[in-house]
Amino acid sequence: YCKGASEVLVARCNQHLVKSGNTDTSEELNNETRQDILNVAEMYARRGMRTLALAYRDLPSGVDFDAKSDNVLNSDGSEALSVETELVFAALVGIEDPLRPEVQEAIKKCYSAGIDVRLVTGDSPNTAVSIAYQADILQDFHFRNDSDEKIASNLKPNVLMEGKVFRRKVYRIDDDGNKEFDQTAFDNIWPHLRVLARSSPDDKLTLAHGLNQSTLFTDKKTCRKLAREDNITIFPDRQVVAMTGDGTNDAPALKRADIGFAMGIAGTQIA
Repeated sequence: YCKGASEVLVARCNQHLVKSGNTDTSEELNNETRQDILNVAEMYARRGMRTLALAYRDLPSGVDFDAKSDNVLNSDGSEALSVETELVFAALVGIEDPLRPEVQEAIKKCYSAGIDVRLVTGDSPNTAVSIAYQADILQDFHFRNDSDEKIASNLKPNVLMEGKVFRRKVYRIDDDGNKEFDQTAFDNIWPHLRVLARSSPDDKLTLAHGLNQSTLFTDKKTCRKLAREDNITIFPDRQVVAMTGDGTNDAPALKRADIGFAMGIAGTQIA
């Protein structure tokens, strides 16, 4: 059995579950049905819901659970497990997780104290935008002037990024084929970035590292331009980074930040 991001899991399904009288059976998942599923997931996301796809696969006795797929990759570029391919799509669920009433006021207090708040989440872009807008992390001026809907595609450049795009932009490949962090590229992005969607724990570490190292505040010309054109204030000293996290994989980012907030009873002991 599998559960996961709808667009990722649906791409790994080649059949879907259907009712046939009083029994369930599976049929080939054609492009039209696949698009119907993704359209519903998009509708859920625009309403601020977290979407999960559920799927399964019948496996023979003695299957190798560690075998890797030859042609399917995970979102981080690693090889997918073979048992997590050629799945049967079973269901799509939209999970509503409303903000606590005190969140908006807490965000306002952060802003008034000079603390800039960004959302780093594994949610889909439209779910992340809806949550960030409700929390006042995103505000009307972050969207293009001609946009009515508060959705990801209507945001100004670099206000929202998906993890895979963020990684591609802030890392370069050197002459030896090694991945190297590009601080200049990062400094072009982070003043605008409010929401990082479909992110990995490594993205949180990259953010903490890049902000911690940034000397953008010494470039007075760029700081004046950001203030004049985008209403973005860069404080005249090094960025002090506070990071929240609840899982074991968040530990490196919590450690790299100046201040690490573990989430108490909601998180793991390692975090």
